[in-house]
Amino acid sequence: MTRIFFSVVALAALPLTSRAGETVVRLVVPPMPAPKPALKYLLLPEVRELKSGNPAQYYLRCFAEQRNFFFSKQGVAQRARYQSMPLAKLATEKVRDYGGNVLRQVDWAARLNAIDWEMVSRLQSEGMDLSLPELGPLRVLAAALQVRFRFEVAGRRFDDAVRTAKTMFALARHLGEYPAESANFTGLSVAGLAVDTLEEMVQQPACPNLYWALTDMPSPLVDMRKGLQGSRALAAAEFRPLREDAVMTEEELEKLVSRLSGVMGFDREQAGRTPRGLRAGLAARVKDAEKVHAIRKRLLAEYRAVLVGQTSEKETTRAFFARLLKMSSAKDRIEKFPPLQVVLLDEKKEYEIRRDERMKLLALAPWQIDALDGEERQRGDGLFGDFLPRVIQARRAQAHLEQRLALLRHVEALRLYAAGHDGKLPDKLSDLAVPLPTDPFTGKPFVYQRKGAIAQLRGRSPRGEEQNSAYNIRYEVSIRR
Repeated sequence: MTRIFFSVVALAALPLTSRAGETVVRLVVPPMPAPKPALKYLLLPEVRELKSGNPAQYYLRCFAEQRNFFFSKQGVAQRARYQSMPLAKLATEKVRDYGGNVLRQVDWAARLNAIDWEMVSRLQSEGMDLSLPELGPLRVLAAALQVRFRFEVAGRRFDDAVRTAKTMFALARHLGEYPAESANFTGLSVAGLAVDTLEEMVQQPACPNLYWALTDMPSPLVDMRKGLQGSRALAAAEFRPLREDAVMTEEELEKLVSRLSGVMGFDREQAGRTPRGLRAGLAARVKDAEKVHAIRKRLLAEYRAVLVGQTSEKETTRAFFARLLKMSSAKDRIEKFPPLQVVLLDEKKEYEIRRDERMKLLALAPWQIDALDGEERQRGDGLFGDFLPRVIQARRAQAHLEQRLALLRHVEALRLYAAGHDGKLPDKLSDLAVPLPTDPFTGKPFVYQRKGAIAQLRGRSPRGEEQNSAYNIRYEVSIRR
């Protein structure tokens, strides 16, 4: 199955301390006013930079002739070393143009205007067997871009660094257009790598202030809607053999159950979870004659409701009797459904209800989801719960990235203030002259406190993650003298 088990990107390159339930990030930043013009620096390619073409094809072409650079043992080890090396040491490395032409080709691809991953027909037909081999190389590509980004920051080549940031954020947004959850999560990871390096960049002497560049960024930066809709399409492909317009044979039912059981079992094995026992769950339901009878009645009532809903004042006598005949035919057919088919149709219906109960949350803010999600959690997932979209996990991962970008925007606002106040920090956020974003997890202002020469900024965590240090980040910001 095309699932990915997402973990929040670590801030490995920054001075930080992990405490119980909290990650502390320490930044020492120079005061800096806004550039003039204010949008001299942007973090996404704009229309005047774009060219016609599909970036997806060109991202993947980067690997055709440069496999050594991306995948050789030496290349992988070197890239990992450069990603974790302190900037001061990185600046002593004799590397001026990391990645050379191959990464310049990525810059060009990121500035094409018509992303199409050409995945829709495959999603609709292949079901959970769909493989996405291109995502692994794209993660490698993002790591290579981050290395170049860090070299540019270490050399204080800020115009070049902003170019690479644009490329990384464009790649992240393009992955948000991919109709698979795993690709969208990869996009969040790519953006997280870029934010890691931006947080290093704003600490460098003479680094331009990026407050307005960050303010100009879209929110959410990486969309999750197409990926979650893709998961819905994959599940629909798996349920396609389940008939509600004809009696299924024992062989057809066994083939379907075997397929669903195999798909769910493999998914759980990959995730390190215990088997769900689909067959046992179905068998228990099939043995409950009273329950099966109630499902039959419900199926017939739903079908009758559809037919009755088709009536109109202008209906002819012929059309009326045709509907009666359909009702009678439906009753005969549904009464002949094997108990297993009846149970499968019922469980599919339950899955569809719970799926939409989750999908409807996608447009809500995380704190609004937390307020509405309690009843859904208590209901359980049903036999086909493994197919349900991971909307809550997706929105939280998305909001985690937005929270980091919002915190960085606060840091840049502090640099603006310090530039106009002799390097001093404000006593409170309301002293800042620029508008500030709210915490994506609460919809309220970030917690701010000044302790001498250090400003502390803290965001809140989502419900249930209060002790998870990945979701509890505190910034300690001081001004470089």
